[in-house]
Amino acid sequence: MHTGVLRAYANDISRLQRLIDPLLLAGLFALCTHASGAAVQTDRLLVRALLWVVVLSAAVLPINKLYQSYRQQSLVTLTRRLTIGWLMVLSGLMAVGFASKLTAQFSRQELIAWALLSWLLLFLSHVGGRKLLRWHRIGGGNTRTLLYWGLPDAAIEFYRQLEQSPYLGLRLAVWFQPALQPCPPLPEGMPPCAGGFSEMRRWLDQQSVDQIVFSHVGSNPFSMADVLRFFGDTCLPVVYAPTWATPSMRFEFGQIGSQTCITLWRNHQSNLDLQLKRSFDLVLASCALMLLAPLLLLIALAIGLTSPGPILFRQDRYGLDGQRFKINKFRTMTVLEAGDRSGLVQASRHDRRVTPLGRILRRWSLDELPQLFNVLEGSMSLVGPRPHAVDHNEQYRRLIPGYMQRHLFKPGITGLAQVEGLRGETATMDAMAQRVEKDLLYQRNWSLAMDIKILLLTLLRIRSPMAY
Repeated sequence: MHTGVLRAYANDISRLQRLIDPLLLAGLFALCTHASGAAVQTDRLLVRALLWVVVLSAAVLPINKLYQSYRQQSLVTLTRRLTIGWLMVLSGLMAVGFASKLTAQFSRQELIAWALLSWLLLFLSHVGGRKLLRWHRIGGGNTRTLLYWGLPDAAIEFYRQLEQSPYLGLRLAVWFQPALQPCPPLPEGMPPCAGGFSEMRRWLDQQSVDQIVFSHVGSNPFSMADVLRFFGDTCLPVVYAPTWATPSMRFEFGQIGSQTCITLWRNHQSNLDLQLKRSFDLVLASCALMLLAPLLLLIALAIGLTSPGPILFRQDRYGLDGQRFKINKFRTMTVLEAGDRSGLVQASRHDRRVTPLGRILRRWSLDELPQLFNVLEGSMSLVGPRPHAVDHNEQYRRLIPGYMQRHLFKPGITGLAQVEGLRGETATMDAMAQRVEKDLLYQRNWSLAMDIKILLLTLLRIRSPMAY
């Protein structure tokens, strides 16, 4: 089978990049900078600087997974890792420069120009190069062929995923199913089922593909041991694509003794991360309360004058580790329902329970401001999964896999789901599942920079037609 240069030398190209990048960065440094002083001293300074550029670039950039395959990963992720890696290199160079007084020997403008041009060089080399490769794959080049083993519905969904991602350069060549059964209508272009287990065995004896993907592991008619024994005897790369997996899961392999284990969900924050996030919450929540105190007083007065009842509405919600806490909100309804009351109804558009003032407060999310006190007391964070009423939690935890994993983080006043348009009423199960997916995505990728970004987006999108 003709594999092509890219396929044959993919790993070697990655290794070559590891060697070339530090040398290119050092060469660009030599072009952009001019040390001052005598010629001999200048040469020595330049050589020392170039050595540090090469050493730190070669040591730091691979740590950020810059040279791994991005065929099946986002180029946005690559850009982020590239930027973080380059900032780490610059930080290391600054530390060395200040310690050795090397920085003072170079022009600040030239150093800044070199830093920006170096980032651009890395961006064009890695992100630009992979973008060109994706266009090449869309045009039919650098293609990998796949054999799929699974039930018809799973095979159809797998084919659709391939069709929606042509830049991956993956093509379904043939598929088989464990027990022959009638197939639903196949998407246009999808090859028909080529048979069952015995047909697959004969097909692989005569033909080949680049990779095997399987999803079926049922005991009827073949157990997992049978499937693994057969595929392990093919001399082809084999990938397991579980149909039960969800985007919220993060597969990590480990061992307990000699037993291999797969972690699906866990909290990835360290104690230092927790303290950093808590400090960030305390500083911003305190400043916000001092700045917004007059507004809070005006809203409280307006609520007291326009409708009977308490100023604040406090309701039970699930928080960190699934523990209950009382959430604070400005009262916007004519009713005060307990969070664990069976059959609790979410607020909907034109809900008669919402007061005229409450409608304004909810539209601008001003009813959420008292939750700043929850942040100060530690039951909530500024950013995190939005807490739902206890009764709703009990409903959804039985229906959505991984729902309660949201509570590995403190609930937030705002969150990733909210700034991406998934706020307000969740009238369907799919809407809630999407919100949970975003919550778990936030937990998996949390950083302080991400919190800052979400807070800024919240301010820009504070008025929402989805809030009622």
